[in-house]
Amino acid sequence: MTPNWRRGNGRPIEVQHTQSVSADDRRPHPVIRWAGSKRKLLKELLASVPTTFNHYYEPFAGSASLFFALYPVKATLIDINPELMQFYTCMRKHPLAVYRRASAYRRTKGKYMQLRDLFVSELDDVERATRFFYLNRMCFNGLYRTNRQGRFNVPMGTKTGQFPTQRDFVRAAQALKSARLVNRDFDVSLKDVTSGDFVYLDPPYFSPSTRTRNEYGVECFTTDDIPRLLRVLRRIEKRGATFLLSYANDPAVLQHLNGYHIRSVSVRRCISGFVAQRIRAQEIIVTNWVPVS
Repeated sequence: MTPNWRRGNGRPIEVQHTQSVSADDRRPHPVIRWAGSKRKLLKELLASVPTTFNHYYEPFAGSASLFFALYPVKATLIDINPELMQFYTCMRKHPLAVYRRASAYRRTKGKYMQLRDLFVSELDDVERATRFFYLNRMCFNGLYRTNRQGRFNVPMGTKTGQFPTQRDFVRAAQALKSARLVNRDFDVSLKDVTSGDFVYLDPPYFSPSTRTRNEYGVECFTTDDIPRLLRVLRRIEKRGATFLLSYANDPAVLQHLNGYHIRSVSVRRCISGFVAQRIRAQEIIVTNWVPVS
């Protein structure tokens, strides 16, 4: 097998891996909608994944598009959003209960508002996961936004997403059984990374020049976290692991990524949910190794 190589200290270092990866249409797909989902960039991302690796880490899980496309044997999915990780934990254990209950709810604004106004602390695990799934599929643009009290406050969408089929939902739940699910900050959660592991990082894009809308929850990732992110990248490389970072083409971040392999890609983004405001945005794909083209 041709080895993968990464750059480090000015010389090539061989990266040893054991877990083969590939992706095809028979693999599971995400079951939730998520702001900033990389579904449209999967082809570019897959071209930047090592051929094999030991353990897969994804510290900003969201809809976990790359995880489902790869379907790795060993994985750790991490997100600071407690409702998201509770949903994943419950759906993999009770997929049919969650899916059938959510499917039985009327898809009306009245039902949407009734579920949105519930306090999750008063719900059991299945009810809580069902509520999350229903609101996610029915809300505006797949956003997860909360107020300062942590209450979900996204309005119902006018063109809501269709529910996945029961078969796809169960298949996704089965895929999650191979993953360790962690509700924690990305920095702390990646301290177990060792040589031969692969880390995919897709942090929320945050710009101090734009108004904070808390699309992923209050203060989940801000400009203040960028130095921590850069330190994590250096730590991953120091431990002999590979990483893939996707982020906005931001000069303030690019200046700190010298020495890494960087590609710029164009992706169509929908701003505010309106067709007229769909734009082509430039993003970067960063690796600490040189992908084989």
